[in-house]
Amino acid sequence: MQTILGAGGAIGLELAKALKSYTSDIRLVSRNPQKVNGTDTTLAGDLTVREQVMKAVEGSEIVY
Repeated sequence: MQTILGAGGAIGLELAKALKSYTSDIRLVSRNPQKVNGTDTTLAGDLTVREQVMKAVEGSEIVY
């Protein structure tokens, strides 16, 4: 699992597009996440809340 924190921003969007070439196991995390690729998983969260960040990165091999 590769997780993108703040996936709703311009960098997160482009990163999700590029990662599709390497993996189909991508988690997008933001306040209102939307899939970029068909196999993406999404998780809504507030990155200023530690507990939500820890939940968002759980099981991830790489976090951006």
